[in-house]
Amino acid sequence: MPDIDLGLNLYDFNKQAMNQLEPMDPIEFNKRVKEIVSEMDAKSKFWMLLNNERKDYTVFIILTKEGIENEIKPTLTNRGQILSIDKQEDDNYEIWIRDFDTKENFVYYLFDYSFGIVKA
Repeated sequence: MPDIDLGLNLYDFNKQAMNQLEPMDPIEFNKRVKEIVSEMDAKSKFWMLLNNERKDYTVFIILTKEGIENEIKPTLTNRGQILSIDKQEDDNYEIWIRDFDTKENFVYYLFDYSFGIVKA
């Protein structure tokens, strides 16, 4: 049975729970990325990948569907081992990544960032 501190907030609890997961299978990862890319391409030109804990913010401007697929894979995998990718009820994606060096788990959110872009 895993050791999980019940005095933690929900984020820290989930962070510890992710220790039990193995990295995502590459075939499943590629399948999930294709789903994300299709939604990104259909919904908006501007998306953000955000992890506030690490102060890691990446903005994607979609020019082509192929371009975003070629960029999102290395953007995710360069941050660590992908543990899970889940679409949330608000249509944002929750992505858990395990740091290569520290083995610490971090949650990233991928979401439509149209509201954050000012065109003048």
